[in-house]
Amino acid sequence: MIFDTDILSMLGKIGRTDLLRKLFPEMSVIITFEVYNELLRAKEVGYEFVNGILEQGFKVIHLDPDLIKEYEQKKEELKEIHTGELTSILLCKRKGMAFVTNDGKAKRFCEENGVEWLDIIDILRLCYRKHVLDKREIENVIRDIEEKDRTRITRKGEIFADVV
Repeated sequence: MIFDTDILSMLGKIGRTDLLRKLFPEMSVIITFEVYNELLRAKEVGYEFVNGILEQGFKVIHLDPDLIKEYEQKKEELKEIHTGELTSILLCKRKGMAFVTNDGKAKRFCEENGVEWLDIIDILRLCYRKHVLDKREIENVIRDIEEKDRTRITRKGEIFADVV
C-alpha cells in the first residue's frame, strides 16, 4: 500500500502511526519520495508530530524515468491533485497497489484509473475487523483525530457496520 500525507499526518498528530504496522505487518507501507518531502517540509516549519511518522521507517520509493515522464505529462491537466498524490497514484497503477488517502479528488482520479483506494474509515474498519483496536479504542482514535487534526470524520457508522 502506498500512503498519502493526509492519512499519515492524521495518525501522526494523535501519535498512532504504529497502527499501520500492526494492521499491515506482512506488507510494506510505502510512501513516494514526494510524500516524504511533504512530511519533511512540515517538520521544518515546526510540526513535531512528523518525527513519529518518520520513525516508523516507511519504505520511500523514487519514481523511475518513465513514471517521471508520465507525471510531467499529467501534472498540467491535473492541477487539483497535489504532487504527492499524483506520483503515488501513478505508482499504484503501475505496481497494482492500493492508495490510502482522504482526498476526494485523488479518490476520483484513482477510480478513473482503476486504482483501489482506502481512506481513514477503511483503515479504522480494518483495525476493528482484525482486532487491532476494539470499538472503544476506535471511538477514542476518532475523537483524538477530530480534536487534534480539526477534522470531522463522517461515515463513522460504516466502521462497525456488518462486522461479525
